[in-house]
Amino acid sequence: MSSNFETGFEKVKLGKKVELRYIPFSELITPWNVSFDTAVLSRDNKYAEEQLNSGKLKISKILKNSDFNDLKCSIAKFGLLEPFEVAEIHERLDFFYGKGKFLVIDGKRRYLAIRELLKLPTEDQERKQRDSLRTNCSNEYIVKGEMQAQEKFDCLNIKDHVLIPCLVYPYMTRLQMTRHRIEDRRFGEKKSKKELELAERLSVEGISDLNSDDLRELCRIRCRIDDEKKSIEETLQEIRNAMTKKTSAQFKDETELTEKGE
Repeated sequence: MSSNFETGFEKVKLGKKVELRYIPFSELITPWNVSFDTAVLSRDNKYAEEQLNSGKLKISKILKNSDFNDLKCSIAKFGLLEPFEVAEIHERLDFFYGKGKFLVIDGKRRYLAIRELLKLPTEDQERKQRDSLRTNCSNEYIVKGEMQAQEKFDCLNIKDHVLIPCLVYPYMTRLQMTRHRIEDRRFGEKKSKKELELAERLSVEGISDLNSDDLRELCRIRCRIDDEKKSIEETLQEIRNAMTKKTSAQFKDETELTEKGE
């Protein structure tokens, strides 16, 4: 017997209000200090590596190269099968997590795997490339040109064009984010050996979910970004050469006037 009878009772939602979003890779950050067996990738920062070697920095996670390579192969074949779990970083948490906008709560291994698979630059590499545009020149026109070049480089980031599906949790404090990660780890289901073997057999017969056209488009975008950056560097060098030439001509004229005056 079917009925359209309405009770008028409220429905209770369990858990936090979660939102599914596609977030640029450039806006994600992971707090781990990671070691791949012996290869240190601590926050992609040479300073962090020096701190580690001196014993001032603790490794919070060690990943086996074999496990990490298996993960990369899985993502290369099937893409991301599950969204990342993230929380928006509020201004008061910038001290802990830097310039990223969303903290990865669950998905840190996949974050590192995607970065390696797509050869995305680290923060340290981006900073070095940006700093290479600046010189110690005191000429105001050259300084202005270098600053403008750095601003344009900031807008030409391949990571802005890689969108990651994410479940965004409305956490406001670092403690809430930490609790989520700990509780998820405590009660997360551990796959049995039989399930892992079945997954391996299915992967052999599976169809790739990662579209090759998407990867080709990403390569095209990368090439266009590289061309734009090269053009900016060439323009900046032209400005430097022109100002150097102008300064030399002015110095020569001033010297000739001084000699005539004597």
